[in-house]
Amino acid sequence: MIISLALVLALFTQPPAVDARIDTILEELEARGATVNDLQCKVKYTIEDLLADDTIEKKGEIRYKRKTTNPLFYIHFNMMIQAGEVDRESEWYVFDGQDLWEIKEAAKNKVQHSVVKPGEAIDLFDIEESPIPIPFGQKKAQIQKNFVVVLMDPKPGDPPNTDHLLCKPKPDSPLMGDIHALEFFISRELKLPIKIVQIERGGNRINTAAFPDLSAKSLNSGLDDALFALPEESRKWKTVKPEGN
Repeated sequence: MIISLALVLALFTQPPAVDARIDTILEELEARGATVNDLQCKVKYTIEDLLADDTIEKKGEIRYKRKTTNPLFYIHFNMMIQAGEVDRESEWYVFDGQDLWEIKEAAKNKVQHSVVKPGEAIDLFDIEESPIPIPFGQKKAQIQKNFVVVLMDPKPGDPPNTDHLLCKPKPDSPLMGDIHALEFFISRELKLPIKIVQIERGGNRINTAAFPDLSAKSLNSGLDDALFALPEESRKWKTVKPEGN
């Protein structure tokens, strides 16, 4: 994905009315995130490697639940498509409030990443400090501290009824070394992102997360903690701890 000269110029030529609209969108995004106690919806995750001319598409489900200490989340991919081939072996990514578990049916193992010390509370909405930032409810002040934000004009193929924000890291941002740009497509109805695009530094790898059925019915349904347990079939699989964890 190539960022045009016109787009680069736009980063520095936003009129005041556009700036005010961006402020409103970010304020609504932060406020809405604070009301989400749990969430469950479908997810489609696409990885584009432009150098290798390769695309991997994963489909599944995502769950999130706010807790008094650290939240829970659970992602289950049950389909992967690459080069026209369909693989239905499952992958899971489960955060239990302390450890992030990466579980793959093909490998028959569970990789346990210790990301939070026992008793420690972390803010998964913190884009600077969180090891696994949650993609909604981001704080307006942090976004504006780390990014130059541009409100893009709608174009064919965009999710309908969304505001498209392009976020380019500022030179002094700690995210500058990893991210070329982030794009948020924020539902005007839900005030939450229904599509997020991350262009990695160098611009040769593009990761896209889309939530095709995210709606008001996806939110605050009272999800039980049992829905965030490690998958039953993985209990007999080997646990692997990366060096240093």
